[in-house]
Amino acid sequence: MKSFQRNLFTLVLSILSFCSLADTTDILFIGNSYTYFNNMPSLLQQVALTAGDTVYTESQTPGGRRISQHASDPAVFAKIRSREWDYVVIQCQSQEPSFPDGQVATDVLPFAQQICDSIRAINVCTIPMFFMTWGRKNGDASNCAFFPPLCTYEGMDSVLRSNYLKMGELNEAEVAGVGAVWRELRTTTPSLELYSPDESHPSYAGSLTAAYAFYSTVFRNNAAESSFNGSVTAEVADSIRSVVDRVITLNQDLYNIGVNDPNANFTINRNGRTVSPLPESSTMDEYRWDFGDGGKSSEENPAYTYDNLDTEWIITLSVKKNCSWTEYSDTVRIGVGILEQDLKAKIIYPNPSNGSFRIEGNTQLVSIFSINGKEIEFTQLGDLYSVDSNVSGLIILTLKEGDILFYQKVMMQ
Repeated sequence: MKSFQRNLFTLVLSILSFCSLADTTDILFIGNSYTYFNNMPSLLQQVALTAGDTVYTESQTPGGRRISQHASDPAVFAKIRSREWDYVVIQCQSQEPSFPDGQVATDVLPFAQQICDSIRAINVCTIPMFFMTWGRKNGDASNCAFFPPLCTYEGMDSVLRSNYLKMGELNEAEVAGVGAVWRELRTTTPSLELYSPDESHPSYAGSLTAAYAFYSTVFRNNAAESSFNGSVTAEVADSIRSVVDRVITLNQDLYNIGVNDPNANFTINRNGRTVSPLPESSTMDEYRWDFGDGGKSSEENPAYTYDNLDTEWIITLSVKKNCSWTEYSDTVRIGVGILEQDLKAKIIYPNPSNGSFRIEGNTQLVSIFSINGKEIEFTQLGDLYSVDSNVSGLIILTLKEGDILFYQKVMMQ
C-alpha cells in the first residue's frame, strides 16, 4: 500500500511538473562556492515551488573563481548558449568587489560588462542579474592592512554593496540584494548564525536567506508567499521572510529590479491641434504610437497634428524592451473640452468682440482657430489684435506666458 501511495505521489508530481513547464523560470548561476554551498539554487527551487512558481536552474560555479576567469572561460558562454535563460546570475569572488575603487575598476567592472554584453548578444531576452554577497563575519583580516575598510564586517559589507549596485547600474542589470538582507538579519536576529565555521561561506540558514532573496527579486513577490522552511524552524524562516520583504520587496528600485521592463507611460504636450507626447523612458527597443484617428508613428518623440479642433482622442503607446511589450493610453481633447481645464485668469476684452480685442497682462498670442479647426489670421497693432470682419461665432486663442501654453475663448459678433 505504501509503495502504491509513493508511486501515485510521484505520478502526480510529474504531471504537475509537466503542466507547469511552460511557466518555468530558467536561471543560470555563474559564480563559485558562495553559490553552490548548501546547493542554494535547489533551495530557491523549493522556495518558489511552495509559492506556486517553478524554477529550473543550472550552475557554472568552480570554487574561488574570479569574474575575470569567468569572462575568459568558454564553458561559461557555452552554458549561456545552451538554453534561452530568463536570468543569468553573476557572482564575483567573495573579496574582489570589496577592494579599492581603482582595483575594482581594473579587475572587476570591465569583466562584469563583458559578461553582461555577451549575455545580451547571445539572447536579447535574457536578463543579467548580480548576486550581491556579504562581508565576512569579522572582516577580511588578510587584507585589513592593505585596505582599512576590510578590517570590519561593516566596512567590507558596505564596499561590496556599493560595487554590486554600481555593476547593476552600469550594465542595466538587476541585483539580488542578498548581502543587504544578511546585514539586516545580523541586526534584527543576532542569534541567527548565517556563517559556516570559516566565517565566510554561508551556513544552511545563510543559503536559505539567499534563496529567499533571489525569489523576491526574480518573482517580485512577497517572500511570505512561500512556506518552505527547510531544516530551520518556522520561527527562523518567518524572520528571514520578513526581512527579505522589508529589504528587497519594498525597495525594488534600489536593486534595479524591473530596469529591463518595458515602460509605456508618457505625458502629452499640446500646441493648438498639434500634440507632442513625451515617453517616460528613452531606453525602449521599439515605440509604436496610435493617435486614435488613424494616425500612427514609430518615432520615439513624434509630433502629430489633428485635423479637427473640437474632438477627443485616445493616444496609445506600445513599447518593447527585452522581448516584452506593454502599452499605456491617455486622452487628449483638441478643442472646447480642454479649454475649461486650461482656462487661466486672463482678461480678453471686449468679449464678445466685434473683430478687435486686447489681452491684459504680459501674454503673447500664438494662434487663433475657429471651433471647427480652421486657423484664423490676425494682425497686431500695439496691444490691439484684430481678425477679419467676416469671422463670427466662437474662436479659440492659444496664448503663451513664458513656456506655458493655455487657451481662451472669445465670441465674435
